[in-house]
Amino acid sequence: MLFLLQRPHFPHFWKTGGERVLSVHCRDMELLARLLGGNERVKIMRFFLYHDDLIVSGATVADKTKSKGTVARKELNALTAIGFIERKKGKTYVMGRGGKATSKMKEVIGYKLNPFFPHNQALKDLLFDFELLDKRELANRFKPTGRIKLFVVAGVFLALENSRVDILLVGEAIKRPKAEKVFDALSAELGRDVVYAIMDVEEFLYRFKMYDKFVRDIVDMPHEKVIDKLTSDATVA
Repeated sequence: MLFLLQRPHFPHFWKTGGERVLSVHCRDMELLARLLGGNERVKIMRFFLYHDDLIVSGATVADKTKSKGTVARKELNALTAIGFIERKKGKTYVMGRGGKATSKMKEVIGYKLNPFFPHNQALKDLLFDFELLDKRELANRFKPTGRIKLFVVAGVFLALENSRVDILLVGEAIKRPKAEKVFDALSAELGRDVVYAIMDVEEFLYRFKMYDKFVRDIVDMPHEKVIDKLTSDATVA
């Protein structure tokens, strides 16, 4: 059964006190987090840079970035103080209380990216350079979900806008709820929804051999195979 969810070069600059600081080209995401003030701040900045036209409540930011409420409020205050985001009144969806998944439209004073913050484009170039991510480490996150036979990355991980998915996960005995939690955490980390497809081996091979358009679009368009244990069963380009 297929499951789907919704869904740019690094060296730029960071300014402090009006001075240009040396650009850093870094594959280590932990270093990036330290440079910008921690993992939670990086996730929240990515969220606002990607959803640049939305007014969102603090509770929604905490939910979408998988951050603790107190931590999210601290980071939102800090980012507001430097002018990266601003407080705005508007109608937005607010998460239900007590951990409820339901949400409702309500007029609130929320947060929105400041479109006039002078370093927005530089930050986008820095924070959305997902080509730097270790693809093997990315695949390893899903090992506890089942026996992975094919793990393909495309889309956001290769800076491709027209890919059908960002990740294709094919395996045996895949625990879908556990896999979906990994995808949720990954989406929170990247600040945007990751488009993914999960299939068992039988479904994938059948759809591949039947020239299913969705599967063929994935394998015919640019992609990178991180794990491939199906080459004896199907020729996946």
